[in-house]
Amino acid sequence: MNDEPTQEDQLDWPAVVEPVELATPVIKRGRGRPPKDAGAALLPEKPKLPRGRQTGYRVPTFADLDELTVEDFSFVRGVVNGMSPHDAYARFYGNIHFDSQGAPLVPHGATLRATFDDLEQRILATAQASEDERMQHAASVIAVKIPDEAAEADKRDINEIFNEWFESLPSADYYREDELPERFQEHLQESGVKVRSAMTSEVSRAVIIDRKVKAINELQTALAYRPRRNSVTSIWLAGTLTNALSRLQITTLEQLVRFIERTGRHWHRKVPRLGPVRAARLQAWLTDHADTLGRIQTSGPGWLPHAPLRNTLVPLERAHQSQLELASPAAGPSNPSLIHSNAFAIAPLELLQVPARLDGQEGLFRVRGPNFYEARTDIDAITVWLRSFLLADKKRTLETYRREAERFLIWCYSEAHVAMSSVSISHAQAYQGFLKKIPDAFICKENVTRTDPRWKPWRGQLSAKSQTYALTVIKLMYQSLVDNAYITGNPFSSLKSAAAIDRSMDTSRSLDKGDLEWLRKQLNERMKTAFGGTEDLPPGGDGGAPCPTLMQARTRRINLIVEMLVRTGIRLEEAATRTMANKIPALVDGQVEPGEFVLEVIGKGKKVRTVYLAPMIWAMVDAHHQDVEQLILSAEGPHSPRLRAFRAERPLIASLTGFSANTSNSPTKSGNLSIALGRQGIYKTLKSFLSTAAKRDLTVLKAHYKKAKANLERATKSGDDKEVARLKTEIRGLDIDSAIAKRRMRFSTHWMRHTYAKEVLRTNPDGTGLVLAKNTLGHASLATTGAYLRQDISSMVKALRKINPLGS
Repeated sequence: MNDEPTQEDQLDWPAVVEPVELATPVIKRGRGRPPKDAGAALLPEKPKLPRGRQTGYRVPTFADLDELTVEDFSFVRGVVNGMSPHDAYARFYGNIHFDSQGAPLVPHGATLRATFDDLEQRILATAQASEDERMQHAASVIAVKIPDEAAEADKRDINEIFNEWFESLPSADYYREDELPERFQEHLQESGVKVRSAMTSEVSRAVIIDRKVKAINELQTALAYRPRRNSVTSIWLAGTLTNALSRLQITTLEQLVRFIERTGRHWHRKVPRLGPVRAARLQAWLTDHADTLGRIQTSGPGWLPHAPLRNTLVPLERAHQSQLELASPAAGPSNPSLIHSNAFAIAPLELLQVPARLDGQEGLFRVRGPNFYEARTDIDAITVWLRSFLLADKKRTLETYRREAERFLIWCYSEAHVAMSSVSISHAQAYQGFLKKIPDAFICKENVTRTDPRWKPWRGQLSAKSQTYALTVIKLMYQSLVDNAYITGNPFSSLKSAAAIDRSMDTSRSLDKGDLEWLRKQLNERMKTAFGGTEDLPPGGDGGAPCPTLMQARTRRINLIVEMLVRTGIRLEEAATRTMANKIPALVDGQVEPGEFVLEVIGKGKKVRTVYLAPMIWAMVDAHHQDVEQLILSAEGPHSPRLRAFRAERPLIASLTGFSANTSNSPTKSGNLSIALGRQGIYKTLKSFLSTAAKRDLTVLKAHYKKAKANLERATKSGDDKEVARLKTEIRGLDIDSAIAKRRMRFSTHWMRHTYAKEVLRTNPDGTGLVLAKNTLGHASLATTGAYLRQDISSMVKALRKINPLGS
C-alpha cells in the first residue's frame, strides 16, 4: 500500500472514501424485524459543535498542536499501513533524531504507542474542528477503528443476537414496533454481549486501511507543517544541538542555512560535539526541505574539495574574489580598487600573485646569463630546488623546506617589498629581527587549509631554536642558488646568531619511572572501562577475540601503539608505513627462531634496519587486525572492497573510522580503499589519549588546590600555626604534582622513542649498549646516540656523592 500522498490519491479521494457506518441487520419486515437504527446506535456519539463561534474563532494552529509535521503524518500513516511503530519511527524521524554515530534514536515501545495515539488524536481533532466538509469527512474515516481479526472472530453477529432476543419475548406483540430499538439496546447493555459489525462481512480490513491512508494523505496536504525559514531550531533539532547552535547565535533554521553556506564544507567543526556523520544527516534533511528553507549554496572558497598540499607542488586556484592583491597586513583594511603598488596577498607558494617588477627577472644579484635551473623567475628557481627533494623521496625535508621558503618569500613581498634575488645582507638581518617578533597579521589563529583566504604562514611565535633552523634553511637555499649560477652571492652566510643555540637532540623529553607507572595505570583504567574488568589487566587486552564494540577496538589499538613505540623506539613515520609484508622471521645464531619475528623498516636516509617486536606485540597486532575485519564485516558485509583490500595488504596499524552502513560512506562511492592509520592519525591518537588523561589529573589537582588555599586562609585567621604549616606543605606538593601533570600533557610519540633509548642504555651500561641503541634507533653515528648518555646524569650524581676530600 502507498504510504506517501500522491497526486492521484488527492484527486480521486472524494470518489473513493465514503462515510463508514455500521450496517443494520438485514431481516425481512414483519415478525422479528430489528429496529432500523439499532446498528447505528453502536457507533460512538459524534461530538456536537457549538451553534455559534465566538469572535476571533479559528481552527487550531500548528503552534497550538506543537507543529504537526510531514514526519508526523508519515509516522501515523506507516503504522496504519502495518509497519511496526519502531520501524516507522526509525524511518520517518531518522534524519531528525539520531545519535553521535548517525544511527536513528528510537524511544521504547510504550512511548512509541503513546506517540502514535497522541498524533492520531491531534490530527483527528484538527480535522473535526475545521468547517471544511472534506476535512470533516476525512475525520470520520480516520475515527473508524481497524478491526482486529482475532478479536472479531470471538464476537457474535447482530442479526443472530436480535433473533434470539426476539424469540425469547413472551409474544410477538409484547413490544410495539417503535419500542423495539430502545428495548434491544437495553438488552445489549445488560447482557454485555460482544457484537461483530456487519462491516466485517461487507468491507475487508484492507479496504478500511486503504481509506484511512487516503484520508491521512488528504489531511497532510492541508495540515502538514514543513520547516520554515523563521522556524526556531528547538522545534526540529535535539536539545544538545540546539544549545550548541544558540551559543553561535543561531536560533532559526534560516540562520543555520546561512551559517553552513558561509562556513563551508567543514562547517560542523565550528559546532561543539557535532561530528561529520551527524552533520551530513542534518545537512541532508535541510536539503530535503529546500523548497521552504531555500537551497544551501555550496559555492565559494570554503566549499572547494582540495586537500592541503603536503608533498607536491601543484598549481591551485582560489575563488575569483580571493585572488585580489590585498593591502599589506600592517596597513589595515583598504579598498581593493585603490591598492598600493607595494602590497601583496598572503598566500601559499603555489598561489602567490607576483608582478613582473618583483619576480626576480631583473634581480639586483642575478647572474646575467644562463643558469643550471633554467629558471626565469625566483619562484621558478625555488620550485626546481624543492623538486630535487621530491625526486629523492625526501618528503619530510620537502615539507619543512617548502614551509620556510614560502614564509621567506611572503616576507620579501609583503614586508620588504623586494625580489628574492635582490635581497642584501641588510634585508637578511631585517628578516632575522622579524622572526624574533612576528606580527599578528602573519599568524593564523584558525585551522584552515592552504587554499583558504584566511591562511597565514606562521602558527605562532618561534622559539630561538626554530628561528635558527629557519635561517639555516634559507641559507641552504641561497647557497644552492649560488652553486647553480642563479645569483652571485649568499646574504645569509654572514648572519651571526644572537646566542649560542644548542642544536643537539633534546633527549630530556622521556618518561621516568613515575611517568611509566602513571601510563600503565591509565591503560589499565581504560581497559577496565572498555571491557568491564575489575582486576589489573595486561597491556595485551583480553586475549585476542574480536571486539564487539568500537570503543573496545580503540582501546586495544591504543595499547598496541604505546607498547610498540615504547618497547621498540620505532619512528612515527616508520610505524605508519609498515605492513605485515615487512614481517620476517628472526634469525638467532643463524637459525630461524620459532615464534620470533622482526619488522623491516626504512629509516632516515633510506637506510634499512630491522626492529625486534616481542611475541606479545605481534599478538596485539593480530587482535587489532581481527577487530578491523569485524568492524568492516558489520558495516559493509563480507563482499566489501575495503575488506578485500585490507586482507591483501594489512597495515601494521589500521584506522577504525569510516565503517558506516550508510552508502554515502561506502568505499565504492569515494574510491578510497586505504585503511592504514597514517602518521598524523597515530600521533593524534596517542596525543589525545595522553593529554586527556593528564588534563583529568590536573582538574582534580586544581580542585584540591582551591580547597587547600581556602583552608589555609581560615587557619591563618584562626592562628593555628601547626595547621598552617601542614597546609603549606600540602600546597607545595600540589604545585609539584600540577607541574608533573602539565609536563605529561606534552607527552607525544617521540617521547616514547627517547624513553626506549634510555632504557636500552640503562640495562646495558657497557659499550655494547651504545652500539645496540645506535643500531635499533637507526642513528647515523654514535655521537647522536651518545646524547642520551650526556642527558642521563644519574650514575654521575651517584658516583660524585661519595667524593669528600675534606672528610667533613
